[in-house]
Amino acid sequence: MTTSREVSKIAIGVGLAFLLWYIVFLTDLLGSFWLRIAPAATALSLYATFFGGIDCRSDTKLDKSTLVKGVLSGCLLYALFYIGFNVFRPFVEQGAVSVYMFRDDSRPYLAALVLVITGVCEEFFWRRYVQRSLVTRYSTTMIIMSTLAYALIHLPTFNPPLMLAAFIAGLYWGILYEYTGSFGTVAVSHIVWTELIFVFLPLG
Repeated sequence: MTTSREVSKIAIGVGLAFLLWYIVFLTDLLGSFWLRIAPAATALSLYATFFGGIDCRSDTKLDKSTLVKGVLSGCLLYALFYIGFNVFRPFVEQGAVSVYMFRDDSRPYLAALVLVITGVCEEFFWRRYVQRSLVTRYSTTMIIMSTLAYALIHLPTFNPPLMLAAFIAGLYWGILYEYTGSFGTVAVSHIVWTELIFVFLPLG
């Protein structure tokens, strides 16, 4: 059972995520978006490990079934975003353009590598640590609350489409994690989606 002290640690971790994502999106530290986001995501996973007491080796099984589910779910989420982008293009295109500007910060292979790191670390912090801890203490409705926090860390960007995309994707992975109980599945799903949407098949 998650204690009140552990909930306080989660709140501090979420506050740290807000600060780190502010630095990632709104500063020029290290000169590149990709050189900022990898350490930021890694810092969150380390927080979950050392302060949250989460074993990074738990539920990380990567068998064939896990990989297939992860790849298929990542592709499905990309397909949903592709359809949504084209249906609501006049409302979301400018927000997408501002995000895709970060693609120019580095070569595609570096972005692809960083997205693997961030995909694993973000899921470890948000789903394996924040979501599971809150669901254990309260109820499955905490999936929505943890997803809301995941979306709101993008608030300083003043980019509503980015925040909406984070909420939709976060809720999708939150439900996927609750349903499968597999960190490996959601991590692979996150990696596949980000690789498709940022590197190989960007929207628009």
